[in-house]
Amino acid sequence: MAVYSISTDRASLSSDSILHWHLDYPSRNETIDDKELREHGLLFQGWLLSESLSSLSLVLLNGNDTIQLPFSRNRPDVISKVLGHVPENHTLLKCGFSERIKLTQSSFSLGIVENGKFTELLSGSVDGKFKVLEGKDKWLFLDNDTNKSIEQHTGKLKLSRTAQYDWKNYLLSLDNFSHSRKVPVCMLIAPSKEMVYENFYPYKFSKKAPIRTLSSLVPETLSFLLPVEELKSLNKRSFRVCDTHWTLHGAKEASILLTKKLVGEAIDTQEIFKADKYRSREVTGDLGSKLFPPQRHVEDNIVNFNYRQKVIFDNNIENFGRIIVMHNDEAKLKKILLIFGSSSSYTMFHYLCRLFKTVIFVHSAGNVDHEVIDTLKPDCICMQTNARFVIKAPKFNDSVIEYIKQKKRARVTKEPFVSTSLPDESKEYIRYFMQMLY
Repeated sequence: MAVYSISTDRASLSSDSILHWHLDYPSRNETIDDKELREHGLLFQGWLLSESLSSLSLVLLNGNDTIQLPFSRNRPDVISKVLGHVPENHTLLKCGFSERIKLTQSSFSLGIVENGKFTELLSGSVDGKFKVLEGKDKWLFLDNDTNKSIEQHTGKLKLSRTAQYDWKNYLLSLDNFSHSRKVPVCMLIAPSKEMVYENFYPYKFSKKAPIRTLSSLVPETLSFLLPVEELKSLNKRSFRVCDTHWTLHGAKEASILLTKKLVGEAIDTQEIFKADKYRSREVTGDLGSKLFPPQRHVEDNIVNFNYRQKVIFDNNIENFGRIIVMHNDEAKLKKILLIFGSSSSYTMFHYLCRLFKTVIFVHSAGNVDHEVIDTLKPDCICMQTNARFVIKAPKFNDSVIEYIKQKKRARVTKEPFVSTSLPDESKEYIRYFMQMLY
């Protein structure tokens, strides 16, 4: 649920006929969620004292709308405290207003209309918790985020020597592990949308950007995937306009490229996915929802398949520590794929669980848990993270149980989902994942 803050600026008083006024609500920096704004509107409540109260109107300007706020409430507190008069039967007693207004635009202006002239009393706006950068043709990008996406893209924030050292050790460890265990491993980094759609982004991509420095550190023998050019050349749009993540078409392409890296054999993916059908619908996304009113764009949604139908286990932990197991006997490859991934992995499930018989996802953004590997004995492993996270290297030795313990201490865990008809081959590691929860 999106949460917005209300900012207000009081204008200088320019009408001699106004004695005093005050806005009780919304108060400066007040917060409100999108559901309340959408269903009930924003409360404007306060009072105004004027010698010509009966001949002026109080209005709210919002986009093309002019909304009158009638003086409909008695405010004896104002008469006694501000004017020092006895409230009973006072001519200005009904000086209060209180109306909920469903705003159509993020900015508004409160003022009076007297003798056909508008005098602004206050201006305000509804702002998202995080700033959103609007690019060309209303494409939205991250701004002011904790990873400093703009500074990374422009090279103002570089990959530190410590981070380079940690990345070298991490990537070399992956490479050595893959060769010593004879297990195919691929490091997949989901590019930021501004890397793929530079023409919509207002800033130039620097040669000193951290992701470019990282790419130069990858050992030649390690399977590494940063599919910028492939996503650029898709005949379908590969990133969502109002979201940081790739579209289903981008996720499908990444899934195909990853599978080819891991398996190393020709797979007729066109045959596997040729029957897929998509339906377009308007959605907001993680960036569009931060604006008010929320910005929407038409995106494709797959309608003939949903990976949730193949989920046999989900611990339902939000973000880090989440574990999802998918099983599909009809998959092309009779292999187990283990993913230590992040948010970009989720849309890939629609395709990966039709390529691999068993897909096990651990939300760790590339951090590796060797106990999980030793228990599951996967045929292939993918470490997946997002380009904006690369300013800090993942850990080659980490613990999923520690993530889960932290969530349990914070009491943010939900009841896990376990299928009532588990395949025999899956029962042992489902029990293992359940032990992590209790």
